[in-house]
Amino acid sequence: MVKIGLITDKYHLEKKSAQFLKYCKNHADVSFYIEEDYFLDFSNYSFDENIFFVKAKGDLIINLAKFIEQETDIPVINSSRSISLAFNRFLNSVFLRKEGVRVPDFTLNPVGKSPPYKEYIIKNIIDQKNYAFNPQIQKKEGFLTVTDKRAIDESSGRKPKYTHVYFQEFIKSKWEYKVYLFGDDIFYYKQIPVLVNPDKMKSRIEIEKDQELTEIAYKAAEAIGLTICSMDFLKSKKGDFYLTDINSSPNFNYLKNGPKIVGDYLIRRAKT
Repeated sequence: MVKIGLITDKYHLEKKSAQFLKYCKNHADVSFYIEEDYFLDFSNYSFDENIFFVKAKGDLIINLAKFIEQETDIPVINSSRSISLAFNRFLNSVFLRKEGVRVPDFTLNPVGKSPPYKEYIIKNIIDQKNYAFNPQIQKKEGFLTVTDKRAIDESSGRKPKYTHVYFQEFIKSKWEYKVYLFGDDIFYYKQIPVLVNPDKMKSRIEIEKDQELTEIAYKAAEAIGLTICSMDFLKSKKGDFYLTDINSSPNFNYLKNGPKIVGDYLIRRAKT
């Protein structure tokens, strides 16, 4: 029986991974490495797993993944580098655009300085911790601006973490498209944009394979280095898809048989 090491935190373990673990425990030996339970000194660890799966994106999580990559030959899904790129919105926007993936125009501006486009979304630079998107929507002279409350809290709150904020040009789209990628398996959905209907699952429907979305998704995943991820797209009036977000720790419970799909993928990789 193959051995899978799950690198995670208590939130993902308790809220997101129950069905995944239930499935995997019938097909693999699963060990846990929980962020809140270990320190940065990993010298006493010895690893005999066949593969590691990272289901979280905190700093300690990434440091443990990096340590395993440096000290062993055990595959880590996803790698520490790819997770770091995925949660840094500015860096992944730069990497994606360099590789020819269409992303909305973006800037990293000092607090209080507006971007050069009339409609935009302000997002937090580092999308690392677990939180609900909390948009503040305004219209000025007929143009829409959206601010994620956490972006303001992190840059202008009582204890600011950053002196800059990430601006992304707003793409008007009838639908928001969600793509899940698990190795060679890919799944497509569309939903009413969350700015119109915050209950995204209420309007979400599965759609047929789209060749253009497929090509963009694989190119984006390769650019960032992800083998398991989800991506959000908007489609402009001209019919162009724009990748607005990429997530290295997707909630696969939203998919029918999602925990099994991920479990089977990891088991296949562990056997190779």
